[in-house]
Amino acid sequence: MRIELDRNVCQGHGVCQMTAANLFTLSDDDGLAIQPPNPIDPQFQDEGRLATASCPERALSVIED
Repeated sequence: MRIELDRNVCQGHGVCQMTAANLFTLSDDDGLAIQPPNPIDPQFQDEGRLATASCPERALSVIED
């Protein structure tokens, strides 16, 4: 599984980081999410799916490999 981040859509709400702190950080420069490492470690996949579903801007997409 991979998670793709569209930084052109991200508004920096930080919901992904709050939901999946093991996967997401926010940039110190602009406050937007930083692309998580892919593929997502199996132990964090549920967290990643929840963060993706919780994004208010729909800037995240789960890609099942």
